[in-house]
Amino acid sequence: MKRKVIISVVFAFIACSLNALSVDEAVEMAKKNNVSVARGKITLDAVARAKAHSWNSVSPSASVSASSSIPVDSLSDTESKYTASYGVSASVSVSLSGNLFTSMNAAKIAYESGKLTFDDAVKSVELSVREAFYGLLYEKENIVLQEKNLEIAKTQYNNNLAKYNQGRLSEIDVLSAEVNYKSKIPTVESARTTFLNDLASFKQTLGLSLDEEVELDGSLDDLINLNEITVDEKNVQSSSIKQLEYKIASAKNSVMDKRFSAFSPSLKASLDWSDRSWYVGYDGTAPDAQKSASISLSATIPLDGVLPWSARNDAIDTAKDTLKDLELQLENEKKNLTRTVMSSLRSIKQSQESIKYKQANVKLAQKTYDMTAEAYNRGAKDLLTLQNANTSLLNAQVSLKSETLTLIKAILNLENTIGIPFGTLGVNK
Repeated sequence: MKRKVIISVVFAFIACSLNALSVDEAVEMAKKNNVSVARGKITLDAVARAKAHSWNSVSPSASVSASSSIPVDSLSDTESKYTASYGVSASVSVSLSGNLFTSMNAAKIAYESGKLTFDDAVKSVELSVREAFYGLLYEKENIVLQEKNLEIAKTQYNNNLAKYNQGRLSEIDVLSAEVNYKSKIPTVESARTTFLNDLASFKQTLGLSLDEEVELDGSLDDLINLNEITVDEKNVQSSSIKQLEYKIASAKNSVMDKRFSAFSPSLKASLDWSDRSWYVGYDGTAPDAQKSASISLSATIPLDGVLPWSARNDAIDTAKDTLKDLELQLENEKKNLTRTVMSSLRSIKQSQESIKYKQANVKLAQKTYDMTAEAYNRGAKDLLTLQNANTSLLNAQVSLKSETLTLIKAILNLENTIGIPFGTLGVNK
């Protein structure tokens, strides 16, 4: 019987280990299975296809036609002469204008912008996964603390009940211990429910089945980074700034496109060929076949551009206005980025200092509780004092965990803001 129990425990441990997820494994899983990433890939493929085919405006247009004819009178009078014909004709034409360059350039810019949008979507999913992962670690460790607090309260109640049965403690102390113990049960259950609900959302983000068992690998205590965080401006690659730069490039291309429309000539070349043959019915003589081929070249020069009040000139001015507006937005966005980075660094510094204080507070609260418990067992402290000491210890531990999570998220969001890989600013391992 003991052997069966040992084997069961070993298999349970192996199963748990197989399903243990590190944060990096969770990120890779989300990149492969997340719906948002898959949808973004479809959009990126579309703009890549548009870029690859952006030259298609110069594709030649071709047409082929065939015809035949026979006089209606010949259908009723087979004795009379008649002439019928059949023919084949073909046409090929090619058009070329200055807008071809701007069309191809617009497709290229759209692709680069679309690629950045896709990368942003992937990075957004990664940020969400990392924040959710560390949030679940916090909830999991909070459950452990709450369960430990509940176990302490239960032990106090059982000890007090035993003392009461021995006549060494008053009934009011037993009732107080019982109320304190049972009041903590809903807190533990609530923490478990929150964890399970958030874990289900996390599984969905990763593309996992909701009934699949998952164990998180890691501890918040191992992720505390109290080193100074600095940002080198040379390494800042803000996505919002890049997107505005692509918009500016697109606006400049639009100005050029409007100028081409107003001033640039367009060329057209075409080839036409036809072969018309004849045949006759009932003792007739067919005319000679008619064949023809022609090549034509034409150039169209717009004159609207020479008129300052023309619609095409207005379109050029409107495109220039859009470009100026985007350039102003870019300058403002650079200032916003600098302000955001400075604010994030101050918040991280504040959180680090708060963690140092809360680490010391946990040590003090632990020592206070140990001394109070020892004094209570000697009868030198009352039950309320012991309960207050236990509550203070729990609050100090939970507060430290919460501040650690705040620091981790602040660092992750700063890395996301300045466009560097997650983990560059780092956590202690």
